[in-house]
Amino acid sequence: MENSTSSASGPISKLLRSLGNVLASVIALGQTRLELLTLELQTEVRRAAGLLALGFFTLFFTGMGCLLAGLSLIFAFWDSQRILVSTLVTAFFFLMASLGGWKLAGAMRRKPPMLDDTLGELRKDRDRLRSGS
Repeated sequence: MENSTSSASGPISKLLRSLGNVLASVIALGQTRLELLTLELQTEVRRAAGLLALGFFTLFFTGMGCLLAGLSLIFAFWDSQRILVSTLVTAFFFLMASLGGWKLAGAMRRKPPMLDDTLGELRKDRDRLRSGS
């Protein structure tokens, strides 16, 4: 009688151990993907913050330089062609702003999708699980 209960608990305990191993593997897989997600988010935030700071720095000093250059031109031609020079300086500023906006839009379109690596790994995991079943 004791032999039949030990033989019954043997397969059940093996099944429970196998289920535990599968659960541990799934948890480890989830942890790896979560770590990848966290790393990608940190990288993206750092990149965006750096670009934003550099953009503000560049924008401020470029704007100041252009403003002073425009004022210098207007003052240099104050007596003869101030309206023409003022119009040309203003048109130049708008042209440069349009060019910058166009370049910015192009850069935003070329940016890879956020969390692309994480989503790719999750797709691979899903495909492996489907093909295994």
